[in-house]
Amino acid sequence: MKLGDRLKLARLMKGMTQEEAAEGIISVSYLSKIENNQAMPGEDVIELLFRRLGIHRGQSGTAPGWFESVMAWYKAMTDKNVAAAREQYAAVRQQCSESGDAEAMIYFHLMRIRYLLLLRDLKGAEAAARSVREWYEALDEPMRYYYWKFFGLLSYCQEKYDDALHFYQKAEALLGTQRKPNWEEADLSYLLALAYSRLWKVFQCIRYTERALSLSQAEYELRRGAECHVLLAICYRRCGEIDQAIDCCLLAQKAAQLANDRLLIGIVEHNLGHLKAMKKQYREAVQHYEHSLVYKSDAPLADRLITFLALLREHYAAQNYRKALSTAEEGWQLLEQTENGMTEHYEYYLHFSVYRLLLAGEGEEFERLLKHEAIPYFQKRKEYEDAAQYAGYLADYYARARQYKQAAHYYRLSCELLRRRTGT
Repeated sequence: MKLGDRLKLARLMKGMTQEEAAEGIISVSYLSKIENNQAMPGEDVIELLFRRLGIHRGQSGTAPGWFESVMAWYKAMTDKNVAAAREQYAAVRQQCSESGDAEAMIYFHLMRIRYLLLLRDLKGAEAAARSVREWYEALDEPMRYYYWKFFGLLSYCQEKYDDALHFYQKAEALLGTQRKPNWEEADLSYLLALAYSRLWKVFQCIRYTERALSLSQAEYELRRGAECHVLLAICYRRCGEIDQAIDCCLLAQKAAQLANDRLLIGIVEHNLGHLKAMKKQYREAVQHYEHSLVYKSDAPLADRLITFLALLREHYAAQNYRKALSTAEEGWQLLEQTENGMTEHYEYYLHFSVYRLLLAGEGEEFERLLKHEAIPYFQKRKEYEDAAQYAGYLADYYARARQYKQAAHYYRLSCELLRRRTGT
């Protein structure tokens, strides 16, 4: 990092103005030139500025020890090794703090955004991002790469997928000017693929997923390879290539088993269940969903709820209403037993509420829930498939009640939402 950038970073992190940093040492205009790397001061001036800003000497040349520690911590986070990331956190924070190097603390605060997202602490990550944003102008290109990458991941977790893609693309532009290990390029390519997938841009998703897969296989990264095969399966499923999607899931299954990753195996089983459901193979679909729940037994609640919902819908589609209701009740109980479950997982509260009422005989509460809560909620979130399905259920309800004008309205809405989902 250049001298001017280090001085500016240290000053900003201490909350000092240029006037306060320069007072009694040099003029403000000369400090401004130094910070912009337009002037090189003498050793005596550097020493005085370093003392005032709390910068330790002897930090040039090869990568310092704190940097190696930060990168090891970051690799643990990229590998989603929560235990290792937690274990290293305090030591890395202390090492960066005691280094007296503003660059070290910037890297720590950047990586802390990624760490909090790994822990699913979205509010903490948002607060960490706000503090880092103030220092953006003083960041060099390697720092800006991580800045845009982590802001992209934050936006993705906030379900702002257009913003996430935009930030990832900024990181990608900087990646081309820097030397990074293959696993880093693979990680960014995978994140780009995820963003494209959320935006239903299938061909871009396939391109970036295949790049991530190629780089991951070269590094024998089994877990990332499995994740890539799952994402390819989703892409092929959306293209109607069900058999090819199943082949991708089977490859993902082998890699996940070799990596001994139970959650990932559970995700693969869930996707196999979805594909078997599309092939109208009810028993196989149910079996895969049930296996998924076994592997996800210790997983976060959201990872289990998505499979409970899929299993519920498969039972309902097969007209096994007794098992559908039982599954809906089990999902509902999970929400009830979890602190703030109904509010933090509001979408699943709506899903299970819809099916509990649907299976219990509908009625005015069913109409109200779909018309005023479920359909507007999923429509606003651009989850058009769910919104279209529930619009169809409401249309059927009105048709049975001989309210044909209302039925026609919601049938049209269901068709319109499906067109939005596919972009046609």
